[in-house]
Amino acid sequence: MQKGKTYQRLFFDLDNTLTRSRSPIEPAMRALLASLPEDLIVVSGARAEQIQSQLDDLPCYVLAQNGNHALRGTHELWRDTLSETETAEIMAHIASLPRVCPVPDTGDLVEHRGAQISYSIYGHHAPIADKERADPDQAIRRALLMEHPLVSETVEVKIAGTTCLDYTRRGSTKGFNIARLSRHLGWDPATCLYFGDALFPGGNDESVVGVIATEAVHDPKDTYEKLTTLAHHPRIAHP
Repeated sequence: MQKGKTYQRLFFDLDNTLTRSRSPIEPAMRALLASLPEDLIVVSGARAEQIQSQLDDLPCYVLAQNGNHALRGTHELWRDTLSETETAEIMAHIASLPRVCPVPDTGDLVEHRGAQISYSIYGHHAPIADKERADPDQAIRRALLMEHPLVSETVEVKIAGTTCLDYTRRGSTKGFNIARLSRHLGWDPATCLYFGDALFPGGNDESVVGVIATEAVHDPKDTYEKLTTLAHHPRIAHP
């Protein structure tokens, strides 16, 4: 983030950036976001309905499934889906991965969301505190992908959320879809800033680096503090 830089559009990851995993947004965070005059865009691997529920219907653009399903309010801008061949390739890779920890429900590990398949090493709907302890530094998932890489010309996988690996069509990343939205709406990328907790190599926010300005955060508390600081200094443009 450049000192003194002004922004008119604020992009956010969801889990571990605005909320805890699959959890409702805290009232203070929602109130802060709602008070800002900038365009708000939330980019997440989750389904649109889940994002809107977690955000308590905060007015914003939604880029669901890493941006492969885009909405402005109730108006759908685009919706992509994985082909049967792509789905089969992803499921084959997931099947090849060893179980890295005991899980509470083996039926809660895979979600096919349409444009994305998300695999949780612990469980999508497991207790949040347990999920946060399962792989807090992504070390288990990094090692898993190092030892069992996905070799494909059509699909790719990224570390995401608290316990997940997100599979999408190759190139259909958050960065790609943020650029796609900017072109669609005629936005200057120089006016955009992205907050995310997975900007590290292999993370599902990494693809945003170089597309628009980025701000790394550790958790929702860190996001709130940085956003509060920005809101009180001339680094966000207030039309």
